[in-house]
Amino acid sequence: MKQRTSLFNCCSSLVAVVILFFTGCKKRDVLDLQSPSFPNRAEVFIDDFTPDLAYAAFGGSDVKAFQVDNQVSYGGTRQSMRFEVPDANSPQGSYAGGVFFSKTGRDLSGYNALTFYIKATQPATIGVLGFGNDLGENKYLVTLNGLAVNSNWKKVIIPIPDAKKLTQEKGLFYYSTGPENGRGYTFWIDEVRFEKLGDLGHASASILNGVDKQQISYVGVTNTIDGFTATYNLPSGINSTLSVSPNYFKFLNSNASVATVTEKGIVSTIGGGTTKITATLDTMTAKGSLTLNSAGNYVGAPVPTRDAANVISVFSDAYTNINVDYYNGYWAPFQTTQSADFTVNGDHVLNYTNFNFVGIQVTSPTVNIGSKSNLHLDLYLPDNLVTGATFKVRVLDFGANGTPGGGDDVSDIVSFTAPVLTARSWISLDIPFSSLPQLATKAHFGQIIFEGTNISNFFADNIYFWSNPVVPPVAAPVPTRLAANVLSVFSDSYTNLPGSDFFPNWGQTTVVTQTPIGGNNTLRYSNFNYQGLQLAANQNLSTYQFLHLDYYSANAGTLNVYLICPPGSPGGTAPWEKAFSLPVPTSGWNSIDIPLSQFTPQVALNNVFQFKFDGGGGSDIFLDNIYFWRIPPVPPVAAPTPTYPAAGVISIYSDAYTNVPGCDYNPNWGQATVVTQPQIAGNNTLLYTGLNYQGLQFGSNQNVATKQFLHLDYYTANSTALNVYLICPPGSPGGQAPWEKPFALSIPTANGWNSVDIPLSYFTPIVALNNVFQLKFDGNGTIYLDNILFR
Repeated sequence: MKQRTSLFNCCSSLVAVVILFFTGCKKRDVLDLQSPSFPNRAEVFIDDFTPDLAYAAFGGSDVKAFQVDNQVSYGGTRQSMRFEVPDANSPQGSYAGGVFFSKTGRDLSGYNALTFYIKATQPATIGVLGFGNDLGENKYLVTLNGLAVNSNWKKVIIPIPDAKKLTQEKGLFYYSTGPENGRGYTFWIDEVRFEKLGDLGHASASILNGVDKQQISYVGVTNTIDGFTATYNLPSGINSTLSVSPNYFKFLNSNASVATVTEKGIVSTIGGGTTKITATLDTMTAKGSLTLNSAGNYVGAPVPTRDAANVISVFSDAYTNINVDYYNGYWAPFQTTQSADFTVNGDHVLNYTNFNFVGIQVTSPTVNIGSKSNLHLDLYLPDNLVTGATFKVRVLDFGANGTPGGGDDVSDIVSFTAPVLTARSWISLDIPFSSLPQLATKAHFGQIIFEGTNISNFFADNIYFWSNPVVPPVAAPVPTRLAANVLSVFSDSYTNLPGSDFFPNWGQTTVVTQTPIGGNNTLRYSNFNYQGLQLAANQNLSTYQFLHLDYYSANAGTLNVYLICPPGSPGGTAPWEKAFSLPVPTSGWNSIDIPLSQFTPQVALNNVFQFKFDGGGGSDIFLDNIYFWRIPPVPPVAAPTPTYPAAGVISIYSDAYTNVPGCDYNPNWGQATVVTQPQIAGNNTLLYTGLNYQGLQFGSNQNVATKQFLHLDYYTANSTALNVYLICPPGSPGGQAPWEKPFALSIPTANGWNSVDIPLSYFTPIVALNNVFQLKFDGNGTIYLDNILFR
């Protein structure tokens, strides 16, 4: 209800009342002071206002809606209360409503109901009637909702839930109602009094509308219990349900270490665990309860860091949100999803329970998201992830008419399952519009719909559309590879091939410029459709292994890079070029190392003379650090020093531990491999040159059954196949033929030494782990090995 806009007393002015208050005071000794007693007058309005009664109209109502009527009354009384409900959109006010209150307060503890008679000029439904509205705290408010009336007088009984509490009540009667079908009408009320009825029966009371709710919570979350009702059996035999203040109820808390509850039903979570909040009303146990399952301290979604200038926010505390109609449309009859949103330390979180689908709607107005390229959502699944769990996100555009279901809507949907979906940790989903191809227009965004299978509950935060700035805010990462292993085409970090043409005329629409970004020269392709890059001389790349690119695009839908050799080049095949697809748009600079083997057999790597980029559709592409590179044939640094406790290690080859004595690192098994032990940065290292296969014989058979892993550090610049075998003697109990099993190692080692821990369980049941005596390596290339041990 709103604050009053008019105040008057039909018997005496407010000024006279104030004077009476002052003139009724005299000096008294403090010891003589006693708790004041309040009159227990029952009458509110019989033929006129009682001496302490005043009236205040609600703000926005017709302040002249109420008048004392001396023409119409109930029974033999002389006057009644007349209420003239205005027409819709009346300039005098949009409804009739106000409060009849005692200026002094009354003791109503001896009564059990408010009664009155009512009739109207026509059949109508009175919005609310009741008592306890005192224009202040309204502590003991009681409301009868939707009372049907007609042109006949009838008696209305509004029971008092617990009269013991009403020892100084000021709110004696209140009402509020609007027009019927846009037209006003008149109703009368008479004989308004409090009574002690002997035939009034209790039926039931409820909180949360009688529902037993279960809710996930965290320390700092506040929940407000609502849905307070009391139902009474009236003398007529009819049950009447009232909305009542929570202050009539006494709340019971099963675990005070988990939550606290105030007399107004505000529940604050203070610890981890489970508690159940129930209530009583006078002598009745209320139906309904709130069970909180607190997970303790709350860990929120990651705080977004994207520039607000590049964001259109639907729900986030980090940005200013657009105008949203609702975050849960409660679409009957098929939706089961409910909302239990919460706030922790100022962090607002959407909480959807009993989830099947739910919609967020934006129509006032719809929003143009055409300048954005992605939808972001932070998602949290508080329950265990079950088999078949699926989470779907649908985005809808309402078309030019801006109306849902208007005939020109377009939408598309994307699905997520495990392993993207995980339980009890925040999942940040960034959905590129390129994955929503049927969302053909984006100028009238209107809805996001979440759909789920085998997901009963989820939290959502930071729902927003975004795009990267067209121009990268920072320069591309500075490369760190040794110049001796690099052939650079475009980079400020290396000496580039001289004479390259970065803008050959191939009939393209692309505009090429070199733009300084963070002081670093950067290639920019504007209005991009395709673009060539002509090397000054044909290049032999056969000794290199990778093409490196740094690229950035906030608005490209597709982007490909081609390597090209002249038609007819020996070692190549038509069409003498091959594309590699680059993921776009980017969320910053993307650094990629493409194996040159991706371009074979179409491209003869010993005779490359051009690049080509295509895709784009008028987009903007930024490129930097275009170069070829190779893994150094010799490791530039020693293998990492292991730090496992020596007591738990069986070392075969390592300077960090005492090795098993007597090991033969080059047994004669007829292999072509050349074995040496060079030092790298002062560290002994096994080197296999020209590997076909190579054995390693332990000084004695080893029981590694109590260990968990075989550890290796290895390095290779040119191997295309590399396996390690663990071997036990044929016939060993616990093993079986062929008594050895290979494990494939990832090669080449593009980023330096590879450290691998192979679970020994991988080699069972072929290898008896209590009796291993050999290792074997096979494959090709030049291999460096160190720190061969069991742990």
